[in-house]
Amino acid sequence: MPPTSPAEIRYCEHAARVIRIEAPAITELLAAMAHLDKALAADPDHTTSHYTPQNRQHLVPDWIHGNADQIRARLDALTSRYPRPDTPPAS
Repeated sequence: MPPTSPAEIRYCEHAARVIRIEAPAITELLAAMAHLDKALAADPDHTTSHYTPQNRQHLVPDWIHGNADQIRARLDALTSRYPRPDTPPAS
């Protein structure tokens, strides 16, 4: 797979489709989600871990899990600011 430049990601097909959403952070997350869906469908022979040198492949799972944990924490922090529509506001 060819490397993707930040400009290509910023103007990818997913970002263009959701460009009218108010919150830019949510727009970016939706675009990222589409890229994650593509990654999940990818052949394992085209993944970073496959191309990582043999003596470093053991580092890939920790890197992936560490970053996923950071994404979850930040997403929780972002979404916790907004009550769910079906939840009555605190009085």
